[in-house]
Amino acid sequence: MALLHMLKNISDQFQLHLVVAHLNHCMRPEAGIEEAAVKNIAETWSLSFESRAVDVRRLKSVKGISEEEAGRMARYSLLFDTARKYGASKIALGHHFDDQAETVLLNILRGTGVDGLAGILPVYKRGGLKLIRPLLCLRRREIETYCQENDLKTYTDSSNLETDYTRNKLRLELIPRLEEDYNPRIREALSGLAALAYDDRQFLQALARKKYLDLAGFGRQEVFFNRKVLCSLPPAISSRILRIAHKRYAPGKELSRFHFEKIIELAESEKTTGQITLPGGVLLSLSQGQLFITAGLQKEEEAPAEKTVPVPGKTYLPGGSVIEAKIIDRSELSWPPSRYQAYLDYQALPPGELAVRTRWPGARFHPQGSEGGKKLKDFLIDHKIPRHRRDQVFLVTAGSTIVWVVGLRIAHPYRVTGQTKTVLQLEFKKQRMPGRRKIC
Repeated sequence: MALLHMLKNISDQFQLHLVVAHLNHCMRPEAGIEEAAVKNIAETWSLSFESRAVDVRRLKSVKGISEEEAGRMARYSLLFDTARKYGASKIALGHHFDDQAETVLLNILRGTGVDGLAGILPVYKRGGLKLIRPLLCLRRREIETYCQENDLKTYTDSSNLETDYTRNKLRLELIPRLEEDYNPRIREALSGLAALAYDDRQFLQALARKKYLDLAGFGRQEVFFNRKVLCSLPPAISSRILRIAHKRYAPGKELSRFHFEKIIELAESEKTTGQITLPGGVLLSLSQGQLFITAGLQKEEEAPAEKTVPVPGKTYLPGGSVIEAKIIDRSELSWPPSRYQAYLDYQALPPGELAVRTRWPGARFHPQGSEGGKKLKDFLIDHKIPRHRRDQVFLVTAGSTIVWVVGLRIAHPYRVTGQTKTVLQLEFKKQRMPGRRKIC
């Protein structure tokens, strides 16, 4: 209420358009009364109002997370949805000085690094929006005094007085004990520590971002680093580089110290291949001396087991790609074909309809120019295809025979020769899927 009042008072001066967002957690009998009161205030002050009711206890059960985390997830979901609806550039949150002290102490008890010591950040970018906390410099008692002096009706969350929650227990029991027996200014000490850690964090983040841009390679849905170079960096920098890369594909998830330890253990080992699953379904793979961080495939983006290729015609594939098949005369060919084109002797192809699929156990392939067949796995290894990419390589088959490893090689028995009369031309292209529109 204090934050809303303050922002309203400066809205004309700074040309602010305010939108009030309220979440009903459905956990207390008075929650409905509070929601109605906030809505009334917004209407009285001629402000836009958005609300949502979420059964946080049910969300906790469905997600398998703590009640506090479920409530936080529901609140941020409402805030970001509201911000996008109104085209807002900032979300203002009401965290204050005492919240900061509690957060730092809580992070210390859980085990944290410099970033955790920085506590609640005064400004933070997430999902294209800027989160700001204008009250972080004010004590709770100062905010209460402000509300009294401005006749603001306030509401106390009764669950804040229960010691069932870790943060509440820390606020109601541990901090008062520390103030009484150890340091009467423990809140100031903890908040001061947060300010110093924040400065260090900002410096290290800036350095890590520069190193990230210097060292990272970028592919389709992946970032990769030279394992030796990454391991040669100080852990304070390498861990941040990994966090930046991970957030590229899982912005709402965090890497723990355990994850960093597992990554460095793999990178510094003598292994030539390896894979770790990170939060958000992100995969970290070791291959060819590189560490690849790859976006986890969503179910709707996974390649089908097999898809028929019409001749002539187009076959649409996951990710917006397409294979176009044409029957042409040998005299019409343009040599040499690109790596994403295949010229095949149409009459020489084995019986069975053409299809596109990904690899299967025991698959074999006879590459053009070689004397005989080999395991497809060995062929992909020879072409330095990282392990995590091998299941994403498309194969064109005729019956059970691989006739083209897309982007790499056609099969030797079906190459165009002097005796070829009719050619099957296959071309792999990237394009937007039909019916999809770009949404800005």
